[in-house]
Amino acid sequence: MSQKNTPGNALLWDEILKAIVDAMPEQLFPLFKEVYGKEYPKGTPVTLLATESSTYREDPNAPPGSRLSDIALLVNGTDYYHLECQMRNDREMVIRMIAYDLHFAMQYTIHEDDENGSYTMHFPRSAVIYPEKNEKLPEYLRCRIIFQDETEHIYEIPTVRIQSYSLQEIHEKHLNLFMPYVLLRLRPKLDPERKFPLEKKELTDFVDKVMMILENELEEGYLTQLEYDDYINLFRRAAEKILEKHADFIEEVDRMTKPMIELPSVLQKRLYDEIDSLNANKKTLIADNEALAADRDALIADKDALIANNEALIANNEALISDKDALIADKDALIADKDALIADKDALIAKNSTLSAGLAEKNALLADKDAELARMRALLEQYHIPVTA
Repeated sequence: MSQKNTPGNALLWDEILKAIVDAMPEQLFPLFKEVYGKEYPKGTPVTLLATESSTYREDPNAPPGSRLSDIALLVNGTDYYHLECQMRNDREMVIRMIAYDLHFAMQYTIHEDDENGSYTMHFPRSAVIYPEKNEKLPEYLRCRIIFQDETEHIYEIPTVRIQSYSLQEIHEKHLNLFMPYVLLRLRPKLDPERKFPLEKKELTDFVDKVMMILENELEEGYLTQLEYDDYINLFRRAAEKILEKHADFIEEVDRMTKPMIELPSVLQKRLYDEIDSLNANKKTLIADNEALAADRDALIADKDALIANNEALIANNEALISDKDALIADKDALIADKDALIADKDALIAKNSTLSAGLAEKNALLADKDAELARMRALLEQYHIPVTA
């Protein structure tokens, strides 16, 4: 909440923010993306934390007290956030934020370092949300902190100025969190002394745009039906407060946001439509199941074919191995035949050598015989003995 001297009606805007965070904390995710650049998918766990902290009092004689900050939470088990909703431009807000964040860090993030026995603590990502328009609101709240060693640090807190966002920007960035607050931008026009006060048509057009945005967010899946209903109820609650002195305007907002009365016949038709839709979904599921079964059978057939192909490949491989063994045996036989031919050749060569030696011996004998005959002829001729042929 804002501090206690804040106007009482500001409590409503604090409570709206808390109601949204309590009922649908994921609606903060677009805000975290916008302010801190942090994105979280749907289903990211969010833990709401206790928000009580000690406070200082302006009266030095008053005892210390405690208060509740607006929103403290842990996202994804690692990221700490602290949000405050503030209606007026309080210059000391940055001082209170430092006090809240210091207490927050001491309560949730402090831990002892294993190596040197010192301590470390992490301050949360903080922001101050301003629902109402104020031209003097800064983009950041800043405080210069000087430590005992004379080092300086600028403590900077971003501000979220809801009325600086157009409805189109809110829609494009899915900042549905802002929707219960957008009627506040029309409040200055409710002054009866204003030159151009708010007219019913302007209000109607504005509410119509809000409803179209929420319906589109529902259709696109950024809101569930329950969240959509919650936003409508919060918007109606805000309208009752802002337009409390304008009964006709409240009636117009009520007319545009209140669900239409449905007759039993309409409810029966809706029920039949839902039954038909369920039956159609059932048929679709059955068809999908049959398709899956057919796919399964096809996969089994493909598996069997692969197994058969594998077995054929194995058989072919075994045949190739057998053929290889036969070729090796043939090769061994050819080598044996070659060795036998070489042995036969060597035997023939040896025999030829023997025959050649015998022939030479025979030739030598013939030569001796011829020489003996020649000598005998010479003797006969010496003694004049006639030689017969």
